[in-house]
Amino acid sequence: MSNVNPAKYGKKKPVSSYSKGSFKTNNPFQKGSQTEKTGRRVLSLSQLLGRIRKQRQQKVEQQKRQRPIQPIIPPKSLIIILKEKPEKAIYNRRIIDYKHCGLLQRYIGLGGKILPRRQTRLTAKQQRYIAKTIKSARIMGLLPFVSKEKSFFR
Repeated sequence: MSNVNPAKYGKKKPVSSYSKGSFKTNNPFQKGSQTEKTGRRVLSLSQLLGRIRKQRQQKVEQQKRQRPIQPIIPPKSLIIILKEKPEKAIYNRRIIDYKHCGLLQRYIGLGGKILPRRQTRLTAKQQRYIAKTIKSARIMGLLPFVSKEKSFFR
């Protein structure tokens, strides 16, 4: 059996070359090695995953730089700014009086209720003062408590 050729039975000698103190093998799956025919680099699985993660991070960073963060629901402040507001008439305390029924009538609804601030477009201070004068005019009998009749102010 000593005359038996190892190549005959399927055993292959490892292909390696030893030159100048370095050990090289022709394993195409070694990290960063290149195949002889195509010239492509063969990477390990961890290297491939690392590159994919890096590319994804770069894409995310580019998207962050390209567009600013926008809220899904626009804030109310923008809606209020974009709406056109009618000009407010400047009211003086001297003009607002319990005897001035024509002016107070504008701030009373159909059911006789005092209109809210968002409808009257008054400041909080002016709204409080108008509410106070309407109540005093009602007590004195100048304005109705329940409903506003068309013939009342003629």
